[in-house]
Amino acid sequence: MKSTGHQDEPGGAVAAVAAARAAAVLEPGQDRPVRLVGARGLAAVAALVLVVAAGTGWVVFGKLPATVAVPAVVAHGKAPTTVRADQAGAVLGFRAEPGRTVARGEPVALLRTPDGAEVPVSAPADGTVTTLLAAPGEQVAPGAGLMALDETGEPATVRLFATDLPQAAKLVPGREVRVPVPGAGTVRAVITAVDELPVRADSLTGTFAVPVPGLPGGSAPVWRAYAELPGSVGRVAGPVPLTAEVDLGARHPYQAVFGTEAGR
Repeated sequence: MKSTGHQDEPGGAVAAVAAARAAAVLEPGQDRPVRLVGARGLAAVAALVLVVAAGTGWVVFGKLPATVAVPAVVAHGKAPTTVRADQAGAVLGFRAEPGRTVARGEPVALLRTPDGAEVPVSAPADGTVTTLLAAPGEQVAPGAGLMALDETGEPATVRLFATDLPQAAKLVPGREVRVPVPGAGTVRAVITAVDELPVRADSLTGTFAVPVPGLPGGSAPVWRAYAELPGSVGRVAGPVPLTAEVDLGARHPYQAVFGTEAGR
């Protein structure tokens, strides 16, 4: 039998298989997975995830201190003590000026009665003269105020003034107040009492030796609350105007963003 001229040789088949295998072998390193993000990129992504998670947790579960600032006066008692004329007459003069300390029973003013008699008016308590409520030569009726005293026998007290209803609603008995007392640093006091009804602003301004920052004038309504200072503060020298911060507790950051109230 004659051959076909294309005889399959065993050696050729082996060579073909070897060539196929060689072609299937990749270059060194090419059989590993391809990394689309390097090690530094992965670390950056992980850090970003941690930051976002921490920020979200703080917004939801974190807390911010919440306070409201109100005008205030550090003095003694809930209100000044008024030295009043016990009879009608003309004010001849005063024997004590604002800032001076007087004792109970000490003559502090002099009146001339309609019959021409000169009658001294005495201080009803120990205290510091804060302001004069009448002028020399002025005719006064019985019971008229002549001067105001900060009565030093009363407890050292913070008088808090709210100038609108939202502020007034935050003056609640039992709530803490931070008071920057001169010479004693920031002192914490607790609101003990709140007046139910507001008063006219101009009924307050005449009882202080100096203006109170933030206190309105005229017929504007003012709500009052009171907080006693701790005994460690010591003696307070006369009315001191300042700005106190009422502690509203703490609220979550998302409450601050949306304007919702703080909670304890």
